[in-house]
Amino acid sequence: MTADARNLAEDVADMTDDVPNLAEEAPEMRADVEGADGAEGSDADEAEGFPGGPRDPSVLTSFADHVAHAVWSGQERPNLKLVSHGRNVTLIGRPVPEIEGLVAATGLSPLIDCLVVTGDLGLISAFVERWHGETSTFHLPVGELTITLDDVSSLHHLPITGSLHSFHALSTEEARFLLTELLEVSAEEARAETALTRGAYVRLGWVRDIYEMRCQARRWIVAARAYLLHLVGCTLFANKSATYVHVVHLDAFCDLAQSGSYAWGVVALVHMYDQLDEASRTTTRQLAGYLTLLQCVTDDTYQETSPRASRWLTSKAHMKGITGAPYRARCDALTVTDVSWLPYTEHRGVRAFELISSFQGQLRWGPMVVTARPERVVRQFGYIQSIPPPSVSARLSHDDIDDRWMHFAEHVLPASELCLVPGQVSADYMEWFFCISHTFMIPTQAGDQPRDAPAADPEEYIQPPSPQVPVAFDPPPHVDDYDGYEAIAQRLERVLNLRMVTAATKLYEIMQDCLTIARGGASADGSVRARQRRRTEH
Repeated sequence: MTADARNLAEDVADMTDDVPNLAEEAPEMRADVEGADGAEGSDADEAEGFPGGPRDPSVLTSFADHVAHAVWSGQERPNLKLVSHGRNVTLIGRPVPEIEGLVAATGLSPLIDCLVVTGDLGLISAFVERWHGETSTFHLPVGELTITLDDVSSLHHLPITGSLHSFHALSTEEARFLLTELLEVSAEEARAETALTRGAYVRLGWVRDIYEMRCQARRWIVAARAYLLHLVGCTLFANKSATYVHVVHLDAFCDLAQSGSYAWGVVALVHMYDQLDEASRTTTRQLAGYLTLLQCVTDDTYQETSPRASRWLTSKAHMKGITGAPYRARCDALTVTDVSWLPYTEHRGVRAFELISSFQGQLRWGPMVVTARPERVVRQFGYIQSIPPPSVSARLSHDDIDDRWMHFAEHVLPASELCLVPGQVSADYMEWFFCISHTFMIPTQAGDQPRDAPAADPEEYIQPPSPQVPVAFDPPPHVDDYDGYEAIAQRLERVLNLRMVTAATKLYEIMQDCLTIARGGASADGSVRARQRRRTEH
């Protein structure tokens, strides 16, 4: 899910100190937040819950420590600081021609151009306040939404299939060894750099210098490793130091042939979920990570063949100061028809939907583990949202996580009833959601209208009219198994009307052809027609 912000705030110049907080930046094995319905752990009385919600705290078990609880109680935290390394990518520039192929083969080239340099503090803060780690979703008045693997694939054209990388946190001595082996620096150089950074880190500026020197020496493999370490350090693995990158990420480029087999889109999602989990806590003051997944503004020069994120720019010329409070009000007033539930319809001819996008379960990169819960946001996949089943919070071993991922077909979102109109929910969903969630950020004042769960009336969920698929044939008489044909036709028509398939593509033509046949007409080439039952004289 991307926020299409038409008014963006000024850049946040106040960054953290150059020296990283080792406790924050070192990769760690975090316990997955308990998210099962009926779980314990809330300080609120289960019968009453929290003011403003959740009335039933069995799902959002950590709400007492969530920033939304503090805001509702009148305890505003200081402005969230956004830490972006986007400008550093422009400093190193595009890879030299000799390593362009090596960089492209990893699948990471789209990161060079898909960057948010100037962050919209108000917009991002408003969504951070609505993120809940127990469900891995944003909680809004319309229900739950999230960033999916399909978002990553469509926005950035990063690969979402492939293996998950295993590594452990490095000691300073291990980091020095990796630098000497993979970047071909001397032991003295490695020791001096890690002493300066006080840990298993190197400065981004130092990595740029190594890259230039290896290019001059025509050490192209080593130059490619340096370039890629700098690239992921400024994007996927952007941390709160603003100028450092962890040496552990260099391990992923030990064998560049292997680097291209990793699911880099999963990396982006894992780190973004992890950053959102932390930023939604009352005590957190900063947000790092790949902010391009959270923010975009329209660029009229965009070409549809480019990664979808290239449709948006973030230059200061496009920015207008809007603080977090107006965004809170906008989010509080959000309706189902305000949401673009299927935003990539026009892009499907360039980047097709992949079944693995609906994988449900734990994902990891090294020791960092998060949980993808598409069953909570099935409207983003075109299905009617019903009350999701209780979450399973048992922590899996790394081997089990990897095994489930590699056999993803057994762990994807099951097909469900397609939405007649985008954003549709079951009759009982909204009442349940308002009970287990904190749906609004601004408390009501005296005289305000009550904000109850909206009725699940499909008429309220209809978006502006879209072109309908023409049906040129009346139901034919005496068609064999007519009910079965009609059922197929209705499902095809529904998918086409939802614009889940791009018009004028081969797939669209095939589906229209099948719809015509099911309704009794001949195929486009006249070779196939629905079988008709012979007339019988009585």
